Amino acid sequence: MEIVRNYIATMIALLAPVALIYSWVFYVTKLRKDPPNWRSRLTLVSLLLTTLGAALLPAMIALEPKANWTTYAGVPRQIDFEASWAKFAVRSLAAGFVLCFFGRPRLIAPLALASVGCILFWFAMTVR
Repeated sequence: MEIVRNYIATMIALLAPVALIYSWVFYVTKLRKDPPNWRSRLTLVSLLLTTLGAALLPAMIALEPKANWTTYAGVPRQIDFEASWAKFAVRSLAAGFVLCFFGRPRLIAPLALASVGCILFWFAMTVR
């Protein structure tokens, strides 16, 4: 049972970038031409929040202070840095997840998959 759960979580995390790219392509090609309404605006906000949460992971990795894990020099500072970034990113992704259910119906599933997948990826990368 544990293997099945890990497999499902891995597949969701790996499909998240594909779902996010699909959402952006669909929004830019189809929805931008429609007259603006509240559903389109919520879809855009959800897309932006999900993209922000996903884009913060490479930025965090590039900017985090380096720690020596053999002597544990700088480890608390690195863990605190990662925790503060993870908190902001996961909250951004969670807000994007909630807002996607009020946006365009065609993009609910891809945005929900992208948000959940990015949250799983954040937990996998930052939990030690």
